[in-house]
Amino acid sequence: MNNSTVYIVDDDPAVLESVQDSLHSAGMLIRGYQSAQEFILGCSFHGGGCLIVDLQMPGMTGIELIEWLRANHIEMPVIVISGHGDIPAVVETMKLGAAEFLEKPVDDRLLVTRVRELLQAETVRNNEKAKTREIRDSFATLTEREKEVVELLASGLSSKQIAAKVGIALKTVENHRTHVLAKTRAVNVASLVRMKMIASHHSAIA
Repeated sequence: MNNSTVYIVDDDPAVLESVQDSLHSAGMLIRGYQSAQEFILGCSFHGGGCLIVDLQMPGMTGIELIEWLRANHIEMPVIVISGHGDIPAVVETMKLGAAEFLEKPVDDRLLVTRVRELLQAETVRNNEKAKTREIRDSFATLTEREKEVVELLASGLSSKQIAAKVGIALKTVENHRTHVLAKTRAVNVASLVRMKMIASHHSAIA
């Protein structure tokens, strides 16, 4: 079972308790808060997880909390629950990236299913991000000459062609290639090229 925490924010104690009981019975780690402000102060935001938030609350509303999360680049998936499921509110939460909008009273089985799906998807995303960081960091260890060799390999040139183009010995090119594969942990040149594309894409959007 995913060990990420599910955070529940609802100013109605009865709803908060009901949702917590449902998710706890499903074996999930949970933390409950009765206001958005309490959640912001009490959550570290370092361990990932999923947020279930009421739409209408005194003080900071559910929509305002989602806006705060996005403004602070916190990308945890969000499920919005509300007893007032009006269309403008649904549209607004979806625009802000909410993953789901459920009307009260919430169907326990549906909620558990959606939370599980979101936690699993988040785990996959986090693993992909970690792999991307690992690839980016490994490419950062390459020397300028090694980066040049990678670029030329990626363009389809052979070691012999690279040696002629750069004006260095074939053995030197082969040594550079061996060092590059070792540093990046690429199993072959094809794998190296794929990793280069990932690292380049990450740099372009960072």
